[in-house]
Amino acid sequence: MYFNHLKAFYYVADCRSFTQAAQKLHLSQPTLSLQVQSLEKQYGIPLIKRYKKAFELTEEGELVFSYAQSIFALLHDLENSIEDLNTRSLKIGSTPTLAHYILPGIIRSLKESNPKLKVQLYTGLSREVLQMVVNFEYHVGLISRIEYPGNVVKRPIAEPKLYFIANDPTLPDQLHLEQLGGYPIILPEAGSATRDYLVGEFRRRDIPMNICIDCENAQAIKRMVHLGMGGAFFPLYAIAEDIQEKKYRRIEILDDLHITVDLICLKDRKNIRMVKSFLSALQSYSFPK
Repeated sequence: MYFNHLKAFYYVADCRSFTQAAQKLHLSQPTLSLQVQSLEKQYGIPLIKRYKKAFELTEEGELVFSYAQSIFALLHDLENSIEDLNTRSLKIGSTPTLAHYILPGIIRSLKESNPKLKVQLYTGLSREVLQMVVNFEYHVGLISRIEYPGNVVKRPIAEPKLYFIANDPTLPDQLHLEQLGGYPIILPEAGSATRDYLVGEFRRRDIPMNICIDCENAQAIKRMVHLGMGGAFFPLYAIAEDIQEKKYRRIEILDDLHITVDLICLKDRKNIRMVKSFLSALQSYSFPK
């Protein structure tokens, strides 16, 4: 019981909010307040100065909080060490394009050095993968950069340049983004981080964007480009083979246009051995320019 009271106080002090602490602990606010009060009674000292709409830690409260930080940091280290010993699988979340073109080679390298490792690979939009990482469903995520909550650690992996692809002989080999104003463009589905980035870049530069088709599947987008139904934006690693087979043209964008690929995991999981091994394998991979 005492441990739960200390945990309740730690979260209140760390969040500086009863509401946020209650949400993180999945408790009602009255229950949380009672647990903090019980700790104060047990110690015989006030830990919190309560005001009408706010609170602050007392001097004694700051002392207890500093010890609680050390205690819970040690507990996190213990949990990580135990999980490290028990981890025989690695659950990876990724966007479909990265899963298709980048991860197979990296997973092969990881398996060569860890032959008993069971790898589970899942795909989804960047926001979906992030949520699954936050919910402890995946150990790591490989996604295009979006906003991350404070309990998530990101490791920038690459900033691949985006190229425009089209089966249109009238377009030059190089062009500025403004030259694509009004040109029919096939974009990934709503919610895609790449789509949000491209729409934002066109809007920021005040360029009219003609979205002719929305599509969730990269292979289908490239097939439609091949059929002359519009153009699309892709990093080189997703189009290199098709360019060699001359399925469409690769057109260089002279403006700075790129996505940022991040490896993400929870702070509490960053020191797990298999997470560090996966990061090492990723960092040794050379993304095509």
